[in-house]
Amino acid sequence: MSAEEFAKRLRNAYQSAAGASFSPKDEALFFKYLQEMIPPEQLKKPALRRDAARILHIFLLQVLKLPDEDWGKPAQFKDIYDCRICANAIAQVCARGLMQPVNRREFGGLLPLSDDEAAAICERICEL
Repeated sequence: MSAEEFAKRLRNAYQSAAGASFSPKDEALFFKYLQEMIPPEQLKKPALRRDAARILHIFLLQVLKLPDEDWGKPAQFKDIYDCRICANAIAQVCARGLMQPVNRREFGGLLPLSDDEAAAICERICEL
């Protein structure tokens, strides 16, 4: 699945769980922020775990209006700064339990996002 498809899947899962839909303005803002944070050509490519973290982080901030948390354990991932612009997003989604690291020392941002992981993320976002 592409990063854009993941973003739509996330939106749809949250709308179903909340029993409401985004207003056209909120939806436009969410996708505007995505395009500002992730280049449009990257949104069309298969999603990597770091892309999913960035999309989730935008969703947390812009849609759910949740503030960032302290990094805690994610600060110790040896690959946290492999993508410097992704570091905070990775830390935030791991600190909230929305995504799990591949092992206790690595997030695995360059690995592809699997369909099973995307489904688990969509379930977890609905629990916030």
